Amino acid sequence: MDYLLFGVRCALAVTLAASALGKLRAPGEFRETVRDLGFVPASLTTAVTGAVIAAEAALVALVWLPGALGAAAFVAAGLLLVAFTGVLVVLIRRGSDTSCACFGSSRTRVGPAHLVRNGVLVAIAALGAVAASATSGGALPPEFPAAFAAALAAVVVSALVISTDTLVDLLARPA
Repeated sequence: MDYLLFGVRCALAVTLAASALGKLRAPGEFRETVRDLGFVPASLTTAVTGAVIAAEAALVALVWLPGALGAAAFVAAGLLLVAFTGVLVVLIRRGSDTSCACFGSSRTRVGPAHLVRNGVLVAIAALGAVAASATSGGALPPEFPAAFAAALAAVVVSALVISTDTLVDLLARPA
């Protein structure tokens, strides 16, 4: 269970860190995206964008807490991801041609691949909550080779998740 927990911690932390950093790299574009979505009053756009980035950044560290605190961080991450997914569902149902600024600037239109990506992330967060609740282990598992393998698998999963827009563009049928 320690290695599973370590792997999901790595996967979620890397993904959330990439998301927060991507938004920080292009804060104006993220702010415009939030404003254009129409879910937030214009007067609160800056506050909401700051809160999203701060929440993602905080969760990068919080998922490493032991026991119930770590489990609560995974639940919080899952709830944040469910909220993001709800926004995506509404956009898809509207037929919006909006791109997702999930990892910074993007020109890829929101679509089913984004829902799959978020579903994977919600599942990782749920798995993390269960694993954190079931163990009192520290941040690092006892044996380096197995911990390295878990971290490597997590990085691969994170890279695929972060590259959703690129993969969608690559696999899309030519117009």
